[in-house]
Amino acid sequence: MSDTKTVFLFGRPGSGKGTQAKLLAEKFGWSIFSTGDRFKALRDEPGPLGDRIRTLYDAGKLAPDWFASYLFEDTMLKLSPDAGVICEGYPRSVPQAQLCHGVLTWLERPYTVIHLAVPEEETLSRMIERAKSEHRPDSDSEEKIRARFTTYTEQTEPVLEFFRTQGKLIEVDGTPTIETIHADLVARLS
Repeated sequence: MSDTKTVFLFGRPGSGKGTQAKLLAEKFGWSIFSTGDRFKALRDEPGPLGDRIRTLYDAGKLAPDWFASYLFEDTMLKLSPDAGVICEGYPRSVPQAQLCHGVLTWLERPYTVIHLAVPEEETLSRMIERAKSEHRPDSDSEEKIRARFTTYTEQTEPVLEFFRTQGKLIEVDGTPTIETIHADLVARLS
């Protein structure tokens, strides 16, 4: 096993990040940090914070940078140096990526960034199917999905370039079977 115990999974919505995060967590015994999962849990809470998050989430919008960064920092500062973590859905902007890099460098936690590359039209069809089988108000129409893709292109794709310049980015084909992708990821992380 490499000394990397912090892995970031990237890909446009519907690329399989959540699925691969779960499989890697099971394989390595690591936890998962997902701003999306945290955001969804807070969405369902009663009160002003839940109301505000519900409005953003249901419109397919991201959490503000400062809020997502707070959730990340809180998790990383409490994580044992020996514990592994898979981060899914963070960072989503260059300022978040810079902060993330700074936190992990300060904590002396080596990390790897994996980009699951999947064409937009394939992720669109995946998300439409997922919205039918799961209650996903953030992706229950093509318009909402396309809004999420636009947000991803404008805010998140530049993050990949930031991590590429740091020498941390690994590109992985996200179109084969779930099992094939998982085997590829395990081989790259072992």
